[in-house]
Amino acid sequence: MRNPLKKITIVFILVALLPVIFIVYELSSLNKNEKIIREIYQNQLDAILYSVNQYSDDVISSWVNRFEIALAEQRNREDNLTGIESVLSQLSPVEYIYFSDLTNKSVTYSVAIEEDQKNYVRTILDSIVRKDTVRINRLINYKKTGFQKMELMDTARNEKTVSIFFILNEGTGNFRLGVMSVDLTKFIQNTLGPKMQAIAQDRFIITAFRENTDSLVYTTASFTPPQEINNGSDLGEMVKDGSQKKSFWLLPGYYLSISLKGATINDLVQDRVWTSTVILILLVVVLAFGIAFLYLNIRREIHLAQAKSEFVSNVSHEIRTPLSLISMYAETLEMNRVSEEKKKEYHSVIAKETARLSRTVNRILNFSQIQANKKTYESKPIQLNDLVTGVLQSYYFHLKDKGFGCEFVKDDQLKIILGDQESITEAFINLLDNAIKYSRDKKQLTIKTGVDKHYSFIEIKDEGIGIEKKYQQEIFDQFYRAPAGDVHNTKGSGLGLTLVKKTMDAHRGKIKVESVAGIGSTFRLYFPIEMTARS
Repeated sequence: MRNPLKKITIVFILVALLPVIFIVYELSSLNKNEKIIREIYQNQLDAILYSVNQYSDDVISSWVNRFEIALAEQRNREDNLTGIESVLSQLSPVEYIYFSDLTNKSVTYSVAIEEDQKNYVRTILDSIVRKDTVRINRLINYKKTGFQKMELMDTARNEKTVSIFFILNEGTGNFRLGVMSVDLTKFIQNTLGPKMQAIAQDRFIITAFRENTDSLVYTTASFTPPQEINNGSDLGEMVKDGSQKKSFWLLPGYYLSISLKGATINDLVQDRVWTSTVILILLVVVLAFGIAFLYLNIRREIHLAQAKSEFVSNVSHEIRTPLSLISMYAETLEMNRVSEEKKKEYHSVIAKETARLSRTVNRILNFSQIQANKKTYESKPIQLNDLVTGVLQSYYFHLKDKGFGCEFVKDDQLKIILGDQESITEAFINLLDNAIKYSRDKKQLTIKTGVDKHYSFIEIKDEGIGIEKKYQQEIFDQFYRAPAGDVHNTKGSGLGLTLVKKTMDAHRGKIKVESVAGIGSTFRLYFPIEMTARS
C-alpha cells in the first residue's frame, strides 16, 4: 500500500458523512415542523390583537357618532348649549372636541382644560385647517361616499394625547370638521382595559406599552389596577417580552403585546428545538471527536511505523558500517601481512568503530529501558564544568580528526547539581555528536556553561545546517528526523534528541533550542540547582 493514510482518510470522510447527512436532515425537518407550529400560533395571536385594534377603532367611531348627534341636537335646540359638554363628561379619555365649519368659524369644547387653553388649542387647529386642506378634502370625499374615515394629525400637544380628525355631514351639502383629542393612557386603561380582560380571561396576558420608553401602561396580568401600573414596575418587566407585538391603529406611540399564561407555545417550541438541536449537536461533536481521535491515532501509528522502518534502516547502516570495517581490518591483521605502522592504524580504526558501535547499541538499549520504565538514575553531586571538560578531553582527537575547532566558555561560579552523571554525560555527547554530524563548511563549536536563575546550564552551539522553526517542536519525538535540507544524507537513529529530552525530564530540567536553517543551532540543557547544593 503506497499511501495508506490517504485511503484511511477517504474512508473516514465517507463514514463521517453518513451520520452528518442524517443529522442535517433531522435539523432541517425539525426547523420546518416547528416553523409551521409557530406560524399557526402567531396567526392566532395576530387575530386577537386585530380584534383589540378593531374594538378601539369601533369605540372611537361610536364617540364620533355621539358627538355628531349631540351637535345636531344642539343645532336644533338653541337653548341646549351643554349637549357637547354632557357627552364630554361621560368620556373621560377625551380632553377636548373641536369643530370648524371650514370657513372662519370654529369652537372648542372641554371639561378638562381651562378657557385660555381652549383658545390656544383653537388657534393651533385653525392654523392646521387652513394649511391641510388637501387631507380635509379627502376626508370629505370619504364622507360623501358614506364612509366615516378618521385620521391622526399632529397638533403639537404632547406624546400622551392623540388628535383624531373626522368629518360630520350637516346635510344640504354642508360639512363640519371635528377634532377629538384623546388621552392615550386613560383610553387604554379605562376603555380598552375591560375588553382586553374579556378576551384574555385565564389563557392570555395582554399588555399595552408606551413605545419610546417601553413603559407599561396596562396589563391583564393579575387584573392590575391602572393606578398601580407605573414606569419600570416589576410586572411590566415580567410581561414586556410578549410573544407577539402589534402597534395600535389609532394610538401612535403605543403597542400591544400578547402571550399565553405560564410558558408560551413559542417558549415550548423553542425549548423543543433547543433540546433537539443540543442533542444532535452533541452527537455531531461526539462523532467528530471519535473520528478525529481514531484518525489521529491511526495517523500516528502509521507515521510511527514509517519512522520505525526508517529507524531500522538507519540503525542497520549505523551498525553495518563499523562491523564491516572491524571485520575487514581484523581479517587483515590475522593475515599478518602489514607493517607495524599499519597495525597501529588498523587497531586505531577498530577501536574507533567499536566505540561508535557501542554508542549506537547503548543508545538503543537506553531508549528501550526508558520506554519500559526500567531506567534507573543514581543522583550524585555533579559539577557541570568538570563533566564537560572530561567529555571534551576524550573527544579531543575525534574533533581534531574531523577538523573542528571547539571553544569552551565556562562559568567558574557554576552551582553544583544533583543528577545521574552517566545519563547527563550521554545527553551532552548526543548533542555534541549531532553538532558534529550536521555541520558542513563551518566547523566551529562553542560550549558554554552558566547559571540562569535557579538552573545551571550547558549550551552547545554549532554553525551547521540548522533546523527550520516549524520542525523544532517535533525533533524530540522518537524516530523523528526533520525532513529538510540534506539531513538525510547523514545517517542517524532518530533517538538521540529523544533520549536527551527523556534525561532532562527525569532530572526535572528542560531543554531549549534556538536554530535558523543554514546558520546553525544552539541547544541548552537546564538542570535545577538543588536546595542541598545551594546551601
